Amino acid sequence: MKLNTLNKKKVLFVIDSLGSGGAEKDLATILNHLNNKKYNIDLLTFKKGGLYEELIPKSINRLKVPDYYRFLSGDKHDVDNRVKMKFYIIRAYSAIFSRFYIFLASIFKSMKLHPAQLSWFFNKSNFTSLHKHYDVAVAFTQGLPTYFVTKKVSANSKYTWINTDYKKAGYNPKFDAKFYEIFDKIVNISPKGEEIFLEAHPSQKYKALIVYNIISGGIIKKMSESINSGFSDTFDGTRILTIGRIVHPKGYDLAIKACAILKNKKINLKWYAIGEGPLKSDLEVLIKEEDVQDEFLFIGTYSNPYPFIKECDIYCQPSRFEGFGIALAEARILNKPIVATNFNVVYDQLTNYKNGIITEMNPLSLAEGIEKYIANEVLKKNIIKQLTTESASNESEIAVIEGILDLEK
Repeated sequence: MKLNTLNKKKVLFVIDSLGSGGAEKDLATILNHLNNKKYNIDLLTFKKGGLYEELIPKSINRLKVPDYYRFLSGDKHDVDNRVKMKFYIIRAYSAIFSRFYIFLASIFKSMKLHPAQLSWFFNKSNFTSLHKHYDVAVAFTQGLPTYFVTKKVSANSKYTWINTDYKKAGYNPKFDAKFYEIFDKIVNISPKGEEIFLEAHPSQKYKALIVYNIISGGIIKKMSESINSGFSDTFDGTRILTIGRIVHPKGYDLAIKACAILKNKKINLKWYAIGEGPLKSDLEVLIKEEDVQDEFLFIGTYSNPYPFIKECDIYCQPSRFEGFGIALAEARILNKPIVATNFNVVYDQLTNYKNGIITEMNPLSLAEGIEKYIANEVLKKNIIKQLTTESASNESEIAVIEGILDLEK
């Protein structure tokens, strides 16, 4: 392989959406840093909108959402008639074949397929191939983008990013094996993440690379100074902050129960959560059951959450698993005391009682970790002091990514 920087390369990035996730934020950051004099970049998402939509540079060419997903979302304009016909046929016969579908679902459940794997199995024929040929095509997340790039995109080189704990996310390696065989490089965002992925796909070791999520300390610090942002209430107790999609892996249920434990100990706190997701209504029920309606608050999503991080007293990441933990790195940059559960990759960023507190993955341990900061001001000051000596920024990773894009077969 050799580097080629003479011609402007045609590059495609594919991701599910630009919603409020770490991978989405990472891609938006990458697209803002890549040299647009070297690359003509197309971006394909399977859904319109999203928290990071506004951060995508104007120089990036946005491709139309595939017909199948536009039709499902209610946008029937200019959708291929074959897609419409398939949809209407399936809907018309759904009652007739309902028992057959239940039978099929039970079979696939026993195979332990991830929802994205099921979706691809049933819907792959509804995706049309892209007509354009690329020098490089990048599936920026596992799942549907990975399957789409292997089967529906023509490119000289194909790369894929793994942004999660592959094992705990629930992907079936046997289903995925034929797809990962096609890629020229497989990028993980942490050493532990790579280790977990290679346990499932040991034959792909020769393709494996590690590229950390791009964290720009200068930009984060500047954005944290934004006026008329941050907390709008006048609360003067301990402010705890958690950022992440409202999904099971993020451990919001653990946080809510930990909040209840702290409240019962008469600790004056408010726990703020930035994010949206499918479990919000269920967790709001849990908040009422735990009687922490005044203490645990979902406050929506923000493209600039940094004023909140700057103003909070403790940042907490109660996750069950992470691919890397971008919010942890951002809290470190802003020198915030951190409490995090012991998910696999947390040790890539935190050393217990040196630059943060790592707890067991349960509400009681989480509450105890937070209480230690509140009760021990010396510990809190020592951890903040340690954080000021560290650097969580890594803008140099852009050069690594450009090196990958510049590789030629």
